[in-house]
Amino acid sequence: MNPTETTASPTEYRALFESAALLEDSDRSVIRIDGDRADEMLHGLVTNRVKGMRAHRAVYAFMLTPKGRLVAALRLLRLDGRYWLDLPALCQEAVLAHLRKYLPPIFATFEPTGIRRIGVVGPLAASALDAWAGEPISLDMAALEGRPLERGDGARILVRREDVEGAGYDVYVAGDAVRSVLAALKEAIATVGGGVVGRDTWEVFRVEHGIPVWDADFDQGNLPQELGQDERAISFDKGCYTGQEVVARIHFRGHVNRILRGFRLPRPVAAGQPLYDGERERGVITSPAVSPRFGAIALGYARFEIPPGAWLSLEPGGQTEVEVVALPFEGPATPPREQRK
Repeated sequence: MNPTETTASPTEYRALFESAALLEDSDRSVIRIDGDRADEMLHGLVTNRVKGMRAHRAVYAFMLTPKGRLVAALRLLRLDGRYWLDLPALCQEAVLAHLRKYLPPIFATFEPTGIRRIGVVGPLAASALDAWAGEPISLDMAALEGRPLERGDGARILVRREDVEGAGYDVYVAGDAVRSVLAALKEAIATVGGGVVGRDTWEVFRVEHGIPVWDADFDQGNLPQELGQDERAISFDKGCYTGQEVVARIHFRGHVNRILRGFRLPRPVAAGQPLYDGERERGVITSPAVSPRFGAIALGYARFEIPPGAWLSLEPGGQTEVEVVALPFEGPATPPREQRK
């Protein structure tokens, strides 16, 4: 197993923390849902609360099978009279199949769109967006609050990101306008000293923030509570939805066998690297990275009974040099156990 070092560009990394960074989420899809009973139907299809949502607000949620396994993790955005499901492009076909099965057309209709999402992340993201618009547009918005953009360049709506995603905003843009909006945003971000962020730098950033992503850290085989996103994604008092019985049983009567954790490593490793407690395999690495702040780190899974602060090994019976940490990563890197006095 050869480690693949995902490292950050120093210039791009500084932009994320000191100015503003531009990220095109080209690997995401947006599905539009319309209908008089769309809120009622969607409320019964995702893990978070939909009924009572105000227009231009969003929630993070999971869509599940009846057995409680993941169909997708998504951002559900309510607009005037319709909803958008913002989800990984890899999940689009599965979500469409799920909607065809559980969303009767008499109650709501749905279709994929060409809408794309562009992220503007960093402490000066608001200033960059003001420069792009030529006027103040990024008002004091709560996390996952949106506002329409009445512009002629194809930009449709602005949404405030959750801090866990990296403080900033997402601009939703018509597909045929992405290139021109990207160019304009790039110029605006340059005015505050920022720039475009590549995939490797963003990968390091999202691992530091403890953001699991589809196909790297989880897929259709996972139970939702394994991801450690309960507070963001699950309402335990909203009533029935597809897969709710399994989620409730785990929450009120038991626990999952493994849960997403952070790991501080003695050296870079590859995804799929097992982790051991003595001779027993007790975890696995899913997303390794090399952070300018924390060194070699990773997302992955540890057995539920292994808490943050525990130490694991990279080989059976090896040195306990992998620290299990809570997410997101915080503070200075801790030296391996054998180096501590």
